[in-house]
Amino acid sequence: MTRHTRNVYTNNKNSDDKPLVPLTFQGDSVRALRGFPAGVRQDLGYALYQLQLGQTPPDRKPVRTVGAGVYELRQQDAQKWYRVLYVREGGTIHVLHCFEKRSNAIEQKDIETARTRLKRVLEAKREEKRIAKQTLRRR
Repeated sequence: MTRHTRNVYTNNKNSDDKPLVPLTFQGDSVRALRGFPAGVRQDLGYALYQLQLGQTPPDRKPVRTVGAGVYELRQQDAQKWYRVLYVREGGTIHVLHCFEKRSNAIEQKDIETARTRLKRVLEAKREEKRIAKQTLRRR
């Protein structure tokens, strides 16, 4: 039994009430997540599923150094810590970066990778709004 699945959740939401929130992976984050050990991958996958259901995973933490609204999901095994950085933007959960670390702090290169991907997500959202606005003007 893994750490997330042994907890009893008191949320009374029925998962059949509404569709799952879309989940997108930026850059190589899905490949990195698939490279994690099976138990870690299962726990982090379950935490992402909870987010899609609109629930809050028990082990998430804001990462303000990357940007506003960015959170990390945390998991560890005997040797390493594993992190998934994500942001909820425009009705979609964007997984910005997945990585493993050996020290307590997040390395600067991982922060920069997540910032770059967050910037791309926000720029794409602005572009969608601009196009939608132009389309409305043409009508």
